[in-house]
Amino acid sequence: MIRIAVLDDHPAVLAGLNRLVEHAPDLLPVAFEQTQEDLQRALDACAADVVIVDYDLARGDGLAVCQRLKARTRPLGVVVYSAYAGPALAVAARVAGADALVDKSRPVSELMEAVRHVAGGGTALPQVDADVRQAAMARLEQDDVAVAAMLIAGTSHQGIAEILGLERRDVAGRARRIVARVRPNGPRHEHRAHGAGPVAPSPSPSTSAASPA
Repeated sequence: MIRIAVLDDHPAVLAGLNRLVEHAPDLLPVAFEQTQEDLQRALDACAADVVIVDYDLARGDGLAVCQRLKARTRPLGVVVYSAYAGPALAVAARVAGADALVDKSRPVSELMEAVRHVAGGGTALPQVDADVRQAAMARLEQDDVAVAAMLIAGTSHQGIAEILGLERRDVAGRARRIVARVRPNGPRHEHRAHGAGPVAPSPSPSTSAASPA
């Protein structure tokens, strides 16, 4: 059985995914949470194999959650599930260490396929075109370009540390800085960037996709 946890602050999406996982013979729901704090507590209490993480959270950042999940003693498989799964998020998700990126507008069968693929040790990330990669690199400090290129190519933090003669924690810090520079802004990120507080969750264009037909 593949143990599944989900972080999504849209209750309808969360409920729909919970029903899907409950009805899948090879999946076991272990934590379905609306906040990062609740997810952390749940994962400390019960083991999971794959975590499905929404990107545009009212409180926090799904890619930062991904990076923390990957920094655990036993790193978890992470599927970023987002209505903003375009080229910019594909770059940022690779830098953050995500194993898969799935657009919420796609059939949920694609999400379940990605979950199973990640549980088996695979990845399901869109390819990053050269022009998209170059545009992302142009937003970085020069010292971070080499690290970003290796992260996008799938090199581990440890591998980058060995190649560049850095401490692993320094690579992790640079990865967080790079993600902050290249990630796309969803409506909630834009709202916070203009000095306003968190906005209340609004119906996602994916809600129907996340609910069983």
